Amino acid sequence: MRTVVPETSPRFEFRIPQDLKKEIEEAAALSGASLTAFAIQALVERAREIKRQHGLTILCDEARDSFAEMMANPPAPSEALKKTLNTRKVTL
Repeated sequence: MRTVVPETSPRFEFRIPQDLKKEIEEAAALSGASLTAFAIQALVERAREIKRQHGLTILCDEARDSFAEMMANPPAPSEALKKTLNTRKVTL
């Protein structure tokens, strides 16, 4: 995914050791991106990954709670399920 930076976008500044800067510049050059575009893409990808992982954790907790509730208090079988069970042999 390509990240486009508007000319009037806010600045994001930080200091890093020279050896890391050189490594990042080399990687940006190998990918054919400017240092700014490379850095933004890496930061955005990492931020989205962390947010996605966090969302999955919350979803998993909710899904676990929902599953436990359904196991403890299963819903009554629907008419369609009753009909299916009465007309087909079910093998578990």
